[in-house]
Amino acid sequence: MENLASRRSDQFNLRLPDGMRDALKAMAAENRRSINSEIVTILEKQIRSSTETQKADATA
Repeated sequence: MENLASRRSDQFNLRLPDGMRDALKAMAAENRRSINSEIVTILEKQIRSSTETQKADATA
């Protein structure tokens, strides 16, 4: 049975360059996460960083 978070999440198919899936798999294992969770974590950090940079640029 699907869990509640899965039913509320958007799904997105992604094509990765050769070797990137293996790199993500290794990173995920090192951080004790699924590949999906690793990708979400990376995206969240990048979005947060980008947003902070844009705010800093706007106030400069």
